[in-house]
Amino acid sequence: MRHSTPGLTLAGIAALLLVACSSGGGGSGSSSSSGGAANTPPVANAGANQTVSSGASVTLNGTASSDADGSIASFAWTQTAGTSVTLTNAATSQPTFPAPTVAAATTLTFSLVVTDNRGSVSPASTVTVTVNPSTNVAPTANAGANQTVTSGATVTLNGTASSDSDGSIASYAWTQTAGTAVSLSSAAVSQPTFTAPSVATATTFTFSLIVTDNLGAASAASTVNVTVNPAVAGNVTVTGAVTFARVLFATSMQDMNRGLFYSAPVQQPSRGVLVRARNASNQAVLASGSTDSVGNYSLSVPNGTGITIEVVARMLRDSTQPLPRWDMRVQNGDGTAGDVPYSYTDGVAFSSSAGTPHNIAIPTGISAAGAATGTRASGPFAILDTLYQGVQTILAVAPNTDFPELIVDWGNQSLGTFFSSGPSQFIALLSSLVSDTDEFDQHVIAHEFGHYIEFNFSRADNIGGPHSLGEKLDPRVAFGEGFGYAFAAIVLNSTDARDSANNNGDFFSTGFNIETNPQTNPVGAPNDNYGCWCSESSVFSILWDLYDSNADANDNVALGFAPLWSVLIGAQRTTPAYTTIFPFITALRAARPAEAGAITALVAAQNIDGSDAFGAGETHVPLGFPSNAALPLFTTITRGGAPVVLHTVDDFGVDNKLGNHRFLRFTPSVSGSVTITLATSNPTNDPDYRMQRAGTFVLIEDDPPPGPETGSVSGTAGTTYVLDVYDCDNGCSNPQGTSGDYDLTVTIN
Repeated sequence: MRHSTPGLTLAGIAALLLVACSSGGGGSGSSSSSGGAANTPPVANAGANQTVSSGASVTLNGTASSDADGSIASFAWTQTAGTSVTLTNAATSQPTFPAPTVAAATTLTFSLVVTDNRGSVSPASTVTVTVNPSTNVAPTANAGANQTVTSGATVTLNGTASSDSDGSIASYAWTQTAGTAVSLSSAAVSQPTFTAPSVATATTFTFSLIVTDNLGAASAASTVNVTVNPAVAGNVTVTGAVTFARVLFATSMQDMNRGLFYSAPVQQPSRGVLVRARNASNQAVLASGSTDSVGNYSLSVPNGTGITIEVVARMLRDSTQPLPRWDMRVQNGDGTAGDVPYSYTDGVAFSSSAGTPHNIAIPTGISAAGAATGTRASGPFAILDTLYQGVQTILAVAPNTDFPELIVDWGNQSLGTFFSSGPSQFIALLSSLVSDTDEFDQHVIAHEFGHYIEFNFSRADNIGGPHSLGEKLDPRVAFGEGFGYAFAAIVLNSTDARDSANNNGDFFSTGFNIETNPQTNPVGAPNDNYGCWCSESSVFSILWDLYDSNADANDNVALGFAPLWSVLIGAQRTTPAYTTIFPFITALRAARPAEAGAITALVAAQNIDGSDAFGAGETHVPLGFPSNAALPLFTTITRGGAPVVLHTVDDFGVDNKLGNHRFLRFTPSVSGSVTITLATSNPTNDPDYRMQRAGTFVLIEDDPPPGPETGSVSGTAGTTYVLDVYDCDNGCSNPQGTSGDYDLTVTIN
């Protein structure tokens, strides 16, 4: 029969079906109020009783608890008797606790109640844990080695070698047992200190140490003797080591951006820097010296004086000492000698009679996130250490070098990064953590130091100005900048030239490899990075390959630095031509005839084939560039001869790019007055020229427009003069008109 129940829901239908399914065959079955069978309560089982020793780790075990018609949903342990302990994880099947320290056997009782998955709670089950006293091994005291010091020294007693074989040292107790009473900084620490008192004769002070372990057992006493000698009249030697924190570039595993990794600065020796001992009371300088090649210092100061150590960002070896000599310092200013170099002190005052080395570790003052946390103390010393490496590179081939005074300005962000030759020679470096800072960019620093070296010991006809990889430059600029990069690689023994920067917290670096300039014929755009006598990258790759011992493509020559240095201070310094790659290679081939063929092959791979200092016979120009704006590199002009017309362009930019300036050579046959006239096809009418003899300016004509320019000089028969002629709209850093293609007409009478 089918029944109909008005308004019955699906849930109701399901309930009816459940009742029908649970009835017996005769219709006489019954059901619980929940519609299912009665729940059987669970059974708790607190595990077997245990006996342990004091200090043991005890685990209670309720895993044998059970539920016949379900599962255990929760455990609840409580301690019901015995010394109170703290259970760890009391709501789990296996809580733990450390057995307490007891003097006699003690019983701890624990109760376990479990709840099943349907909410029924078991009767309690109990377990006992009997804790027996442990057999504690007494600790061993060790008061350290005997010491001998001088009156006034700070003495440190040392009980750190004390030990406990079955536990740990809980406390220290020092007492003095012999000698005039002294005051310990603390008698209850492992390393108390005291000041050695003034004595007339050698006096022994004895100290006893007793230690107590974590279970309350005390050691036998250990003693140590401290012999105090009378203070020595006169001076004593104070020593120590100075290090500075250098921030390295991140590896790809640390930071894919590979900028500076401020999280892991590395302490490195601060070499060759000035160190001063100052009187702690009045700050008077008591002694000065320099750290050695591993950063150690040694100063002779009055005995028994309170002093502090100051480290100055200056490398100084002055005229009071034999050659070599130098004075190089890092300061915040405008590159003038009047500014004071940076310095650092840890502020710790100590007695000069202490005898213990006082080490100085200079911090970065920069957080792991690259933000200043205080004084950026290590930056100036990082800069100086790169200069130290440059100085050592020169001393290795010229040990008696007298280096002119050099200032490094770090802190005046407006200056930029460059070397200035005067009136005070200085290197300007950037210092902004939020955009660009140079103190840890060793290739940048060594590059600028290379300009200083070239200017002072060779010759730098480089006219300066902006430059970048791949640009086709005035050949004087190409050589000067290329030398700077190669010199940095030689100094640092690294071809990985990198420059760090920061863009709103995004730390990154730009860089290139000194050795991997492409060595193929030019293909593609004219402003690419292929070989040229007008390319700084060609120059630095050539100079590095001449130096290094790694034979690679087109590189079968390994000269080291000495032959390159000889050319720099010799033929390159005195060449009648301008300082480009041509006089350098010409002189090196002459000095090293056995390697001349390999040298020629190396430069030919960079599309350079000029045969003399003036680049005679050079045929290569960048792809698409007008040959008559570049070659010949030097045009010969004669007195009374036909005017020479030279083409200038702005194809690669202005000021110091290829085609902005043109060169002439002039060798008078008789001595006497020489008049040079220069005119331009540019309507702005502002031509300029400069005339040199072996690097010395003998005539400069750069009057404001309108031109032409005319000037006279006394010429010497048989002496070669060179002229740099240019239209100011192409060849000046501040042109007044419009750059473009202009012809220059030169006459000499």
